[in-house]
Amino acid sequence: MRSTASFIGRLRWLIIVPLLLASDRPDLYLIPLKGTGPSSRLVGTAKLTPARSPFGVATTRDGQFLFNVDVDVPTLPPPTSYGPTATVFVVWIASAQLDRIEKLGPLVPGVATKGRVAMPKFMVVITAEPDAKGTKWTGPIVMRGNSPSSYLTNFSGHTMFNGGVPQ
Repeated sequence: MRSTASFIGRLRWLIIVPLLLASDRPDLYLIPLKGTGPSSRLVGTAKLTPARSPFGVATTRDGQFLFNVDVDVPTLPPPTSYGPTATVFVVWIASAQLDRIEKLGPLVPGVATKGRVAMPKFMVVITAEPDAKGTKWTGPIVMRGNSPSSYLTNFSGHTMFNGGVPQ
């Protein structure tokens, strides 16, 4: 009888400990977005979901996994607080090297901006722009977040986090 109770006690710990350890892990499909500079108190999220495919996993022709991304920021100040020409917030997806930048679309507070991403490491960048028509951002960076695959990458050396704008 004692060996059965001992076995159940050990089994209980074998189940509880991994669950406790797993609870401290970040949600790898929910990217926290943080404000930059004077906007440092702003928060939002970019939620990743695997894109649907009749074959199970959606990929691009070159084999990159394809994800749907929903960017949501509940509250934002008026765009004009970032400059007299700023009229709209725009969401961008940028590769870790900043050599590939794709516009996701305009951002309205409280409404998710939806798009797709197929990059192994990327950043979600929100800027204040004069309009949503451009192919590269020109306004200040209001918020940013890194994809889970970039958690071990140090982005502090990029000029964009020191006030620079990609060329």
